[in-house]
Amino acid sequence: MIQDFRFAFRQLFKSPGFTAVAITTLALAIGVNSAIFAIINGALLRPVVPVREKEVVGLFTSREGVDHDYRPFTFAEFRELRQNSHELFADLAALEFAVAGIGQDHDLKRSFVFLTSDNFFSMMGAKPALGRFYNAEEARPNAEIAVAVASFSLWKRMGGRADFVGSTLKVNGQPYTVIGVAQDGFSGVSALVGPDLWLPLGVHSQLGSILEDSDDSSGEESARLHDLERPKNYALNLMARLQPDLTLESAKSRLPVLTGRFKALQPPDSEFPRQLRVVKPSRFSISTSPEDDGPVALIGTLLMAMAGAVLFIACLNLANMLLARGTARAKEVALRLALGASRWRIVRQLLCEGLLLALIGGIVGVIASAWFNEALLRSMANLIGSMNFSFALKLRPDFIILVATFVFCLLATLLFSLGPALRLTKSDLVNDLKQQAGEPARVGRLSRFFAPRHILVMVQIALSLVLLFSAGLFLRGALAAAALDPGFVAAGDIVSELDFNLVKRNPEQSRRTVFQMLERARQLPGVQTAAAASMLPYGDMTSTKRIMPAGATMPNDPKAPDPGAGAIYNAITPHYFEAIGVKILRGRDFTQDEVEKARKDHKVAIIDEDLAKTLFPNADAIGQHVKFTIAPTDGSPNDLEIVGVVSAHRHDLQNDNINRWLFVPWAQAYTGDMFLHVRLQTKDQRAVAGFIPTLRESWRNTDPDLPLLQLATFTDLTQKSVTLWTIRLGAVLFGIFGVVALLLAVVGVYGVKAYAVACRTREIGIRMALGARRRDVFSLIMRQGALQTALAIAVGILLSLAAGKVLAQILYAVSATDLPTLLGTSLLLATSALVACFLPARRATAVNPLTALRTE
Repeated sequence: MIQDFRFAFRQLFKSPGFTAVAITTLALAIGVNSAIFAIINGALLRPVVPVREKEVVGLFTSREGVDHDYRPFTFAEFRELRQNSHELFADLAALEFAVAGIGQDHDLKRSFVFLTSDNFFSMMGAKPALGRFYNAEEARPNAEIAVAVASFSLWKRMGGRADFVGSTLKVNGQPYTVIGVAQDGFSGVSALVGPDLWLPLGVHSQLGSILEDSDDSSGEESARLHDLERPKNYALNLMARLQPDLTLESAKSRLPVLTGRFKALQPPDSEFPRQLRVVKPSRFSISTSPEDDGPVALIGTLLMAMAGAVLFIACLNLANMLLARGTARAKEVALRLALGASRWRIVRQLLCEGLLLALIGGIVGVIASAWFNEALLRSMANLIGSMNFSFALKLRPDFIILVATFVFCLLATLLFSLGPALRLTKSDLVNDLKQQAGEPARVGRLSRFFAPRHILVMVQIALSLVLLFSAGLFLRGALAAAALDPGFVAAGDIVSELDFNLVKRNPEQSRRTVFQMLERARQLPGVQTAAAASMLPYGDMTSTKRIMPAGATMPNDPKAPDPGAGAIYNAITPHYFEAIGVKILRGRDFTQDEVEKARKDHKVAIIDEDLAKTLFPNADAIGQHVKFTIAPTDGSPNDLEIVGVVSAHRHDLQNDNINRWLFVPWAQAYTGDMFLHVRLQTKDQRAVAGFIPTLRESWRNTDPDLPLLQLATFTDLTQKSVTLWTIRLGAVLFGIFGVVALLLAVVGVYGVKAYAVACRTREIGIRMALGARRRDVFSLIMRQGALQTALAIAVGILLSLAAGKVLAQILYAVSATDLPTLLGTSLLLATSALVACFLPARRATAVNPLTALRTE
């Protein structure tokens, strides 16, 4: 075998042009497959749970008989379920997602944080890399023992000090003792990102969560509202590990017994009975309702399929090159066979040549894929510019990725080497020893048209069209997303994000500071207006509520019409709609008094026109009253008067069903995380960006210690939308696939036609000697190329339409049978293929008959 590789190396070294083209082709194809496999492995295949991942499930609760109205669990519910579910679960753990400020003074950074029960780490099978995890006493509600477990990534970012365990970190201004560091790669529940810190549930009341709505309270009242022992403090998500002898389906069949026990825990004033659901946890999101990873898995499957198509096209291209090269080596192989070499011996040696090419191409491809994936991670990190987190997604080449790349090399070797090797060694010894390289003289027109190398090229063209069409659909989707009218005006708006939770400001202090900042901004020259809101359109976070007319009731019959509707929940200040370019259609804006002082006896709200039509299709919404389907947990009246209706606008590119809005005054739903909008009189992007330093100075003059997380133009922030980024990434990836496939197809067509012309030099000379004109020869070559291209395009169109039906599940605002894209990509590929035919055809017309007749 070593001798075979040495001989293969010498053979490839003798043909540097062929070797360079082959390695480049394989590097592109294998590199694409290696990069995509690294993404799929990190996102979909690599275990999130270190030990027996399939046993870990998510536990959820919703209104009985329906698949909505999910809510978190109280600590009392968690405690009872943990103690009385041993027939189903080997263990049950609780966690809550939160955001906290780590550091102090001007070095404050906002980070993802998980608050968990003490058994969370043991249930997930995690081990500490340093120190220990917190215990039951530290995780007891209201224990307020300020300890923390750091992620491995945070420890490395902070220098990887040996004395890190035992040191103190400031979390929301309070000192926390680091007692341990989680193992490398452990993210808890997400395959993408993990928290920087893990905190025990015992500090919940003093830390709170920015994702939890809070009333206008402070001090002891705020701690009481966040107290986990409070009966209606629905704060916790639950995860469980099934008993070893149970599957997910068998657990579902036993769940009604546990649901019956859970119903007994519900307070007497519950509006309707609730049920439990156990599902496979999502790898990508943390939510109080089950999330389906199917679309992500579909995208991963499509990417791998398209990458495989690129590899297949590259292998077809190389197979054609080897067929052509094999014709030139036919006499050599025939001589070796005549001297006694076995067919298997020569096939093995030819396969070694192919494997050597594939391995060199694979090495180059792995290096290129590693660079691409690092750029991808940097792009992902830029999406959450104001947030620190630990990346759980690992894309660097590891043992699994290297093994997969080696498999790609083996597969490529078999695809492009085995067929030509078998064909080359199945030789007619007498003819091969007598004749020079070239196409046999007695070849029929049909046989020549469907020669193996022509069939391979036609397959290349058909598959290339599929990839080009897919790329075109994604490109059209990206353009449609960029051109979409969101219903608001981002140009001319500067957005500042402040999080007063990170500095422990009470609601009164926070509101006073924000109102001072807004007043200062309005006095700056060139400013039209300024306002604040808790939710940013096209932002990272979404808070939703379900509301219904005040006179409606939720039916007990799940099949009955649901009077409620979901809406994005946004707490705002006056002038917000003017600041983002949304029109008040009817009614009025909130007053300054309503925003500053919470009146529990008279709550007001503003809704958008879509929500108004949904809730009150036959009446004017102004003056109507609505209520939440789940009543406020603080016992305040569940009634809001609608005082205004605004124009519809979007919160995201997708999820049209929740692009309805419910606005309330900031005092009615206080949150410390606020977005300040400063609307300028100009919409010129350069002038708006140039105003940022002036605004920053104004903010700092208001309060030097502001928890300012980001300050940017609204236009720039909308471009960081995760959905928009995903659509653009799809366009880039499929665009790369399409361009590579197009280049390979063009090279394949040119190579085959050039070789065919070279093989038919004698035939062309005879035709011209017998009176054929140059244009007749040109027409002969082009006609065959055009017919082969047309047949390949026809097959490619059928395959493209089939691929479009699959892509329709993830496409944005584009039809799966988009005619302009199909025609455009078909025309592009056909034109490219005909240009590739044109050059050899033109060369054929320059053949000198006398020279051609002497080629034998």
